[in-house]
Amino acid sequence: NGTMRHRVLGLEAVLPDGRVFRDLTRVLKTSAGYDLKHLFIGAEGTLGIVTRVAVRLDPVARASATALVGVPDAASAQRIVRHFLGSTSARLTAAEILWRNFASLMQRGLGYAPGQLPLDAPCLLVLGLGADSVEAARQVLEDGLAAIWEDAGILDGLVANSEAQAAQMWRLREETEQIERAHPMAPSFDVSVPGGALDAYVARIEAGLKKIDAAYAPYVYGHLADGNLHISINCEGPVAHDRHAAIEDVLYDGLREAGGSFSAEHGVGLEKRGAYERHADPVKRDLARAIKALMDPGNVMNPGKVVG
Repeated sequence: NGTMRHRVLGLEAVLPDGRVFRDLTRVLKTSAGYDLKHLFIGAEGTLGIVTRVAVRLDPVARASATALVGVPDAASAQRIVRHFLGSTSARLTAAEILWRNFASLMQRGLGYAPGQLPLDAPCLLVLGLGADSVEAARQVLEDGLAAIWEDAGILDGLVANSEAQAAQMWRLREETEQIERAHPMAPSFDVSVPGGALDAYVARIEAGLKKIDAAYAPYVYGHLADGNLHISINCEGPVAHDRHAAIEDVLYDGLREAGGSFSAEHGVGLEKRGAYERHADPVKRDLARAIKALMDPGNVMNPGKVVG
């Protein structure tokens, strides 16, 4: 259903000087001066304390169906997603992509037997579809996959025939604590990559990480429709500061120029302050510092986070 940032219609916030900013707009279309609510979204509490939010919601589908699809690459997965986004009889509710190294770790960690699910592909796509009934959602999934099978280069696929089987498929994506069990405190990152650049990006970081350590083989998975990838390194952490910065530079270099972001969901906080200084646009950083100084000259709101 999209990102939270795009679903916020309005908000209320207490400012550092005690005044209350109120812009609880509940309409989609407004052109009434500066859209100041976006200053507080992503500011991580450094400009004020958000006390109320007007959020745009969608109705929950009455029923859903799940499929696990093996594909050669992200481009193939995106063709499948575009196909289902065009459906008028069901709504795409989830599209999660797992690269092979991550899927293999999850299969081992969850104790899934070979052949239990279609897992032998360079990438796996977990699809969720909502409709008025389970039968209708499954039928749309089956018909849609059959229609696009050859054009999308699908290698294997299975539509869950029960809630239990659907749960098995979602465990592959959701029980990411398997990474922590295999590699305690593994260095982990989240980035946003433009859709058409996903395959090239993953290939580039895999090669770049091996230049740091030949044993590095990252676990990559994420939200396909918005290009948000989660990346964990297959080693125990924490790693030395210089090593961590070198990993960041492999993952983040070129992202801004390509239209992506070095931080997709998890924010900057303290951990990514160094990366923010190295990889965020310098004019953006200057403006952020100026806004912080104007709104919070005493630096009382979440000091040290995001901007210095």
